[in-house]
Amino acid sequence: MTIEDFLRLLLRNALLLTISLVLGAGLGYAYSHTKPEAYQASALGFVRGASGGTDPTQGDTTQAQYSKAQFYLPLFSTRAVGEGIVDKLGLEQGPDAVAGSLTASLDPNAPIITVTATAGTPQEASDIANASIETVAAEANELEPGTGDQLVAYQTALAPGAPISPDRRKFALIGAVGGLLLGLLLAWLRNRNDSRVRTVDDIRTTVAVPSLGVLPDSKDFARAKGGLLKDPKSFQAREALRKLRTNLRYADVDDPPRSIVVTSSAPGEGKSTVAANLARVMARAGQRTLLIDADLRRPVEAAQFGVDGSLGLTQLLAGTVSIHDVIQADPRSKLSLIPAGEVPPNPSELLGSRRMHELVTELSREYFVIIDAPPVLAVTDAQLLARHTDGAIIIAVPGRTRVEGISRAVESIRGVGGTVYGAVMNRASGNRLTRLAYGDAEYGYSAYGYASKAYSYGYAKGQATGPEAEVEVAEDVLTAPVPATVVPETPQPVTGAPALGADDPAPQASAPAPQADDPEPQADAVTDPVPAAVGDPGDEDDDGEALYGPDGRALDVYGQDADPREGSTSAVPHRRRGRRAAAVDPDAAPR
Repeated sequence: MTIEDFLRLLLRNALLLTISLVLGAGLGYAYSHTKPEAYQASALGFVRGASGGTDPTQGDTTQAQYSKAQFYLPLFSTRAVGEGIVDKLGLEQGPDAVAGSLTASLDPNAPIITVTATAGTPQEASDIANASIETVAAEANELEPGTGDQLVAYQTALAPGAPISPDRRKFALIGAVGGLLLGLLLAWLRNRNDSRVRTVDDIRTTVAVPSLGVLPDSKDFARAKGGLLKDPKSFQAREALRKLRTNLRYADVDDPPRSIVVTSSAPGEGKSTVAANLARVMARAGQRTLLIDADLRRPVEAAQFGVDGSLGLTQLLAGTVSIHDVIQADPRSKLSLIPAGEVPPNPSELLGSRRMHELVTELSREYFVIIDAPPVLAVTDAQLLARHTDGAIIIAVPGRTRVEGISRAVESIRGVGGTVYGAVMNRASGNRLTRLAYGDAEYGYSAYGYASKAYSYGYAKGQATGPEAEVEVAEDVLTAPVPATVVPETPQPVTGAPALGADDPAPQASAPAPQADDPEPQADAVTDPVPAAVGDPGDEDDDGEALYGPDGRALDVYGQDADPREGSTSAVPHRRRGRRAAAVDPDAAPR
C-alpha cells in the first residue's frame, strides 16, 4: 500500500475513524471512574535545635540541625509511626498501609521536612499528614531522649480540593489511541473485503467489459412529480449522454448495433432513466429511434414520457392490436415509444417468443431500437431479450453495485449467446471529496473542463440554453456516403441531337477564329477565382522578406508563388531563405 492509498483509506473511512476515536476516548474516560480516587495533603515540620529557635529565617540553622533532620526522614515509613497514627486517628487501615502512604523530603537549604500523605478522602489525607509529624517527633524522643533537638509542626496540611488520581485525561487519551488503532484495523478489513464497484477501472479489471460512459449524479436525471422525466438542462448531463451515444456507435465498428437492451444487475440502479435519456439523445442526433418498454413487471416509460400506456407491447405480442396502434411518435423529434401495456401473468413467455424476435428484427431495419429490460439477476427477461437484439449494456451505480452481481449479470447474458457491449456508470458523484477518496477515474467532469462556463451553452449573453437550443441533424447527413475521390462528370449529349455516324464530318466551331488584332480573352471568374493582385509588392515580414511578388501575388516561404498560374510574373523564385524558410525546411540556408 502506497502513501496515496493510505491517505485515501483514511479519507474513505473518515467517519469510521472519527467514531472509533470518540468512542475510545469515552470508554477510557468512563473506565477512569471505576478506579478509586486518591487525595494528597502536605504538612511542613521544622527541626528545632537546643537553642530553641523556631524561625528558619533567623540564621540559627546549623549543620547539626540539618543532620538531625536527615535522622527524622526514615522514621516516617516505619511501622511504629504507622501504629501511632492509627491509634491517634482511629483508622481502619493497617499500620503498614498508613506508613506506606507517607512520603517525606528534606529542603536542601533549611531543616524543613515536607510530609505528604495519600488517602481516600481529603480530610483523612490532611489528618494523616498532620498526625505524622507529631508521631515522628514522639518516636524520635523515645529513641534519643534529652538531646534538645525536636521536630515541631511548621505548617499544617489543608484538605485538598481535587483528587490526584485517577488521571481522567490520561485514561481518555489512552482510550482514544486504542479506538483509533481499532478503527484503522476495521478500515483495512473493510477496504480489503469491499466488493462494490467504485470506478470504471473496477469494471474493466474485475468484470472485463468496457466502460461506455459515466453519467453524473445530477438532478437532471431525476424524475419529477408523477414520474415525468424531463430533458436534462445542464451541460454536464447532456455531454455525458453524448459521450455514451458516441461510444455505443463505435462499440462494434464492423457491425454497428441496431438494437440494444438496457438492463442492470439489481433493481433501483436507474436503467429505465438511462434508456429514456439515451433514446432522446440518439433521436436528437437525427437517427430514428424507438424505445420499447419491455419491463412488463414494473413499467415506467409511459409515465416518464407522460403518455398513455394502456396499449403497448403486451397487446402487440398477444396479437390483439397492430404495430401502428401502439407506436407513439414524438412530433418534435425522431423518437418513438412503445409502452409496456397491461401487466401480463407470463412476461417471460411473451418476451422469449418468436413473435418478439421477429418484431425486434423488423423494427431494427427502420429504427434504432432501445429496449428497457428488467434486472438480470431478478428475472430471466433480460437474458431472453438479449438473444433477440444485437447486444446489451449494463447499468452500474458506484458504491452500490456489487462486483459479484454485475459479473453474474454479464455471465448470464453471455451464457445464452448474448453480447454485452459494456457497462455505464450511473449516478457517479462529482464531489471533489469523493474523487479524492476513490480516485478520479471519470468520477467528475471538472478535470476535463466540463464544469467551466466556457464549455457550456448559454455562457454568452442572450444565447439560448438547454436541449431546445440544439440543432437537430438531418437524417440524410448521417446516411449520405462519403465519396473516396471526386470524379468529373462525363458530358452528356444534347437531348434530341442526332448521333454522329462513322462517315459524318466532324462538327465545325460556329465562332470565328480570333484574329491577330483581336484582344486576348480574359479568364473567367469561375475558373480563375484568385484576384490578380492581393498585396503590395513592397510589404515585408519581420525578417525583411518580401511577402508578395511583383504582380502582388502572395509568396510562400521559399519565395515561390503561393498559387502559380500561367502568365504569373511571380513564378520566378525570389530569395527568401530566412527564418520562415528554415521553419519549414531545416536544410534551408540563411541569407
